[in-house]
Amino acid sequence: MSQYSERIKMFKQRKIKVVFICLLFLLSCAGPGLKISDKKETVSVIPSTAKNSKTVVWEPVPRPVAKGNDAQLIVRTSESMNLLYAAHNEKGKQNLFMSKTKNIGDSFSNPIIVNSEKDEVSAHGENGPKLKQGKGRGIFAAWIGKRDIKFARSMNFGKSFEPALRVNDDQGKASQSFFAMDVSPNGKVFLSWLDGRDKKLGKPGTSSVYIARSVNQGKSFEKNIKISGDVCPCCRVALAFGDNGEVFASWRHVYKDNERIMVVATSLDGGETWGDPVKITKAGWKINGCAHSGSTMKYVGGKLFISWYTGKDDKAALKLAYSTDQGKSFNLANDINGQVLDSNHPDMVEIGNEPWIIFQGRDPNKKGGWGRDKAWLVRIDENNNASQPTALPSSSGNVAYPYLFKGNGGRLYATWSEIGEHDSSVMLCRGRINS
Repeated sequence: MSQYSERIKMFKQRKIKVVFICLLFLLSCAGPGLKISDKKETVSVIPSTAKNSKTVVWEPVPRPVAKGNDAQLIVRTSESMNLLYAAHNEKGKQNLFMSKTKNIGDSFSNPIIVNSEKDEVSAHGENGPKLKQGKGRGIFAAWIGKRDIKFARSMNFGKSFEPALRVNDDQGKASQSFFAMDVSPNGKVFLSWLDGRDKKLGKPGTSSVYIARSVNQGKSFEKNIKISGDVCPCCRVALAFGDNGEVFASWRHVYKDNERIMVVATSLDGGETWGDPVKITKAGWKINGCAHSGSTMKYVGGKLFISWYTGKDDKAALKLAYSTDQGKSFNLANDINGQVLDSNHPDMVEIGNEPWIIFQGRDPNKKGGWGRDKAWLVRIDENNNASQPTALPSSSGNVAYPYLFKGNGGRLYATWSEIGEHDSSVMLCRGRINS
């Protein structure tokens, strides 16, 4: 072969190589319908007073994992996960589905239906389903079904569920909704909700807060206990547990002249009796209606933290308060939303003995503050100061009701409902904490 022919051959080989590299580049940028690129997006979460900064490296594009809404995750020590979500069928009726993954969300199994009575589920945002880990193989799911609080358990890691129980024990047709579920450190299951059975006894337009407890891993529930009346009827309840067996419940209480104030009530005997509700702030939000936005609450490092939405003084904000005396009194910290607009629906998780909070809101620097909703993350440091909010990666739709879940080895998982033009998708975004 001549020297000239050899050069032509080398040129053709190089041309093919360049074309192949270009194709790979285009595929990596094409979005969630193709292979997700290996490009990493870093979100810094740095409180102004923190000695050690932490960053979260997120997937560059959140992935749709199901058609539906209001997803919840359980992450076990093996990093296998259970995903619970609601979805509509062709008749417009909702059911609950559970899928599993053994590869940290790379793929999920075919879903099973959780609710034993078909088409009974009512799930939307503040009224979404709940999923919690019990002892051993136990997994607990709860939802609203035909105006009742429904509960079902799986004792085989979510392979199947036992027939559902009705948790509320009233005999009338009152509505029960906007609930919370959690499992105490000693394995007791608690469900608390807003209940309409006492409407004739309270202020017009209010509900009551009830709670029920299971001491046998959800096999049965004890008699319902009323915690309080005069409750805002559409703002979900929040639950938390202290170091010495305390149980805390939070809700938005309605006072004179429709002044609505977040309160916390405490039980010192495992949920059997409850003290009077304690105001988080002296002054509340006067509004002739319900905000459809409850609180989130965690007991972390000897402090009870609570965050909630308010529109007081015509300013949308996410508040943060903490108690150092087991809910007897509260200190108001700075707002956590920073410059983020329309911030709402916070969810709090303990990570590294610190509260981390995820919420939805609009970027003030995009489209004059009228861009699509994103998920935002803040970290609360040892001095009760919040970091500047940082946005998680997003795709083409609006983020609604984000939730944060702690994995192992520094992994984080976020889920939310992405609202499209015709339907909604369950989105999953994975991250790793770097110190």
